[in-house]
Amino acid sequence: MAATATSIRSSCHCGAITVTVPRLPEYINVCQCTICRRYGAAWGYYHPDEVKIETKPNAVTKQYVWGDGDLSFNFCDNCGCVCYWWPIQPPPTDGGEYQMGLNTNNVNPELLRFVDRKFEYSVLMSPLRSKDTAHPDDPAKY
Repeated sequence: MAATATSIRSSCHCGAITVTVPRLPEYINVCQCTICRRYGAAWGYYHPDEVKIETKPNAVTKQYVWGDGDLSFNFCDNCGCVCYWWPIQPPPTDGGEYQMGLNTNNVNPELLRFVDRKFEYSVLMSPLRSKDTAHPDDPAKY
């Protein structure tokens, strides 16, 4: 994906990891699940094919995978910024949604000032496939 005038650039604090997407997100989700609220992340969603991820030489992207193991949270090993989450599972064959999450808190806030923010609480009650992998603070019913 080539950067254009409408592209949005996101980077970690030290600049080692840069993520570029083709447009503003439809909305920003301030997810309240057990991990996102701890990260303080505010997600914009994109199809993985639309996303360009670049790392500087010798930069290390670390991953954290939890719960159902469906996605990885990716962060800079140097400055610790959570940059994005990425789907681990292949795209659904039934035509369902396939997306990644860009942490919009790493984007120039002036670019996002007119993008609606949603605080997603319904995910709190969405159970994982197995209670065995749930976080102890998970209030979902199993």
